[in-house]
This record gives sequence, structure tokens and C-alpha cells, in this order.
Amino acid sequence: MNKSSLLLGLLLLLLSCKGGGTAENLSDVGDTIRLQYARNITMVRYGNRIKVELANPWGKGLLGSYLLVPRTEGVGMGNPSSGMQQVTIPLENALVFTAVHCGLICELGMEDCIGGVCERQYIHCLTKDVVDCGNGMSPNQERIIQLNPDAMLVSPFESNTGHDKLGQLGIPVIECAEYMEPTALGRAEWMKFYGLLVGKEKEANAMFDALVARYDSLKALTVHVTKRPRIISETLYGNVWYQPGVNSPIGQVYADAGAMTAFPKYVQTGSVPLSAEQVYAEAYDAEVWLVRYDGKNPKTLTQLGAEADIYSRFEAFRQHNVWGCNVSASHFYERSPFHPDRLLSDVIQICHPEISLPRPMYYYEVLK
Repeated sequence: MNKSSLLLGLLLLLLSCKGGGTAENLSDVGDTIRLQYARNITMVRYGNRIKVELANPWGKGLLGSYLLVPRTEGVGMGNPSSGMQQVTIPLENALVFTAVHCGLICELGMEDCIGGVCERQYIHCLTKDVVDCGNGMSPNQERIIQLNPDAMLVSPFESNTGHDKLGQLGIPVIECAEYMEPTALGRAEWMKFYGLLVGKEKEANAMFDALVARYDSLKALTVHVTKRPRIISETLYGNVWYQPGVNSPIGQVYADAGAMTAFPKYVQTGSVPLSAEQVYAEAYDAEVWLVRYDGKNPKTLTQLGAEADIYSRFEAFRQHNVWGCNVSASHFYERSPFHPDRLLSDVIQICHPEISLPRPMYYYEVLK
């Protein structure tokens, strides 16, 4: 090897060791970022860069693979052949598809990095004008192109995990699949990933640690309760009445609140579709009924009873122990996923009024 070739080799070696290397140059000895509850995400730190892999909750393989590169290192260091999308952080002009992720980003003090959203009418946390890219299921691609976001935070679903059309725009697509985590705290722990994206890693970590402390302190209040009320959830959707499985995040919140779903034989990690007749046969005498609804005014028992004849036959209805959450007024969907402690607090107060809590109800109030 001549002198010039040796110098060239040394130069290439030095460049590959700097933060601007390609995805393939990541070492196998990175530092794994510890996640205590989340099961579908792994994050490994390699110097200033972070490799993030999202497991496909509906099948084998990965839902997404990302290389987070600090903005100070420039652009163009990723290698598309690796299947890993490069995301320059912190985000400065993100397109955020859902209210829940907008809510978290705003709570982290990074509203300014949101350049566009989908379905603006459902997002309440924003105080500035942003581009409305239309329906989240079929967004307006012309507006997306005009916005030219540095990343798109989307909510995937089983039949469309690839977002093929969005991927063709050449913009990183962040698959925000935290809602598929099997536990409420596992879902909330994804805030560590989103904190990295918007440059608020320390703040997100501190927020999560405080959340876990509050959740555990509330859970401890119900350890020795002797009576665990049975809960019916929601109302009919067409001809189907969905109930949370015992091992679903909601089912686990009920258990942590010293209660239980009224359907203990269904141990699924998601919701269970039942008929009205099945719900009545198995849970007509359940003590508590929790209902979510969307309305300008609080729902009443009379209104609920008028929706289906079978409702008034439930014992919780007869005993006026039906509690409603107006999702619009309380911003339930925007706030609760990353604050399961608040939902836990509500369920404890509903099911165990003998436990004194200094907090007001966050979401629910009794139907009058």
C-alpha cells in the first residue's frame, strides 16, 4: 500500500468514527436506554445518535426503524438501504396527526415545533395557527408538500402500518403505536421517545418518573380494600358493546383502583365485542357503570335510558351510579393516555368514596 492510499484509509476511518457516519457504522456496543414498562420500543444510544426500533404489535418484524441525528450534525448521513429512516432532532416543523401527541408536545413546552396537524377541530392545546392537513385517514398531500415538515407523527393501525403514500413523500414517518402497549404505564413511557424527538429528553424522563410515583401511591391506597366493585364500560356501538379485557390497560387500571371489570372471564389484552344480551346476562347487577360521550351539555340518566331500552334495567342505572365522561369538555383523549394516574384517581374515587383523595375528579361526574 502506498503512502497516499494509507492516508486515504486513515481519513475514511476517522470520518466513520464521527457522528456523521451512516447507519451501518453504528457499533454493537451502544448504551440501551432503559424502559421499565414499554414493550414495543427499544432505544440505543451511540454517542450523539440514537437508534430506535418499534416492534410490529400486529405481527412479526419491525413497524419502524429510525436513526435520530442531532441537528448540529447536519443532514444526509443516513443510508436508505439500511431500512432505517433518519430523523433530524429536535424537530422544528413537525406534522402531528393526533390530539394526544399534540397534547404531550405542548405539555413539554414545544408547541412551536408543531407546524401542522390533522383534524384541527379536535385539538385544544394549540395557541398558534398551524396548517390543517385534513383527515388523518386521508390527509391532504398538497398541504403536506407545502408544509414540508421534518417528520410526520402518525397513528398506525393494523391494516395500514406502512403508510405507503406518506412514505413516498420522502419525509420521515414516525409510527406512534404506543396505544398498542399492553399496560397504561407502558403506553405512557413512550413519552421518553417523543421527548427525544422534540429536544426535551430530561423533561420527559422527569415527567414520567413523577407519573409513576403518583400512580404507585394511588395504587397503594387500594391494596387492602375488601370489596372490589364490578364495572360496566361504555355503551352499545351499533349492535356491539365493547368491554375491556382483564389484561387490557383499562382493565388493569380498574384492578389497580381496587375494582374489576364485570367480565372476569375475558382475559384479553384489548376490548371484547359483546352483544347487549351478553352484557346484561353477565353484568346486570354490576355496581358501577362508566360511560364516555361527546356533547355540549352533560348527559343525564334520562337521556341515557332513552338510547336503548335495556339500559334502564341495569342495577347501576337503577341505583344512579352511572358516571359519565364528556370527552370534549374534559379533553379525555388528548390528556389521559400520558396521564393514566388521573384516570386511576377518578376510578378510585368512584369505586371507593371512603378513600379520601385531595384531588378533584379529572374526567368523570355522576349522571343526574
